[in-house]
Amino acid sequence: MKLYDWKIAPNPRRVRIFLAEKGIEVPIEQVGEADKPKLKPEFLARNSHRRVPLLELDDGTEIGEAMAICRYFEALQPEPALFGATPLETALIEMWERKIVMDGMAPISESFRNKAPVFAGRALPGYSQEIPQIPEIAERSKIRVPAFYRDLDAQLADNDFIAGNAYSVADITGLCAIDVGMNARFPVDGYANIQRWHESVSARPSAKA
Repeated sequence: MKLYDWKIAPNPRRVRIFLAEKGIEVPIEQVGEADKPKLKPEFLARNSHRRVPLLELDDGTEIGEAMAICRYFEALQPEPALFGATPLETALIEMWERKIVMDGMAPISESFRNKAPVFAGRALPGYSQEIPQIPEIAERSKIRVPAFYRDLDAQLADNDFIAGNAYSVADITGLCAIDVGMNARFPVDGYANIQRWHESVSARPSAKA
């Protein structure tokens, strides 16, 4: 078994945090080019998915997508239950995790991929052909990201964690999204509940994974 990783990318980090919370150790291979925001050509050539993270099992089966990998390990080791312990918890965690990806991480990613010179011709990940940048999408993110922050801040007003009072994969995805957002010049200043939560989850040992 091997996990293909890229230390600077948020999606592999979601898996690393999850594994750290579970206390699971998996051999990891870094497939990012040194000092460049690109994946190594040899990894791209052998992997039709063309994205990380990627989990390769001992029989050669490959599992892509961060949450698919996390669900695989959750089934192998159910405790601690990071996808929920009851039907309601599971539904709320799934709802918020998806909301964070679609309303938070997606527009944050769209913002820097559509304006950063280093991503010229690579506005979307996973494609072998050139994908041009669209500056208007980056501008749209200036509306979408604050709207997401407002919703998340309101949710955290009455909850210790994003999907309730237990730490879950929603918090893992949320932490990665907020950290990338702050690096992409979407600060959380003025969102007191997000700041309180962010300080708390950032202090967990798994956040350093």
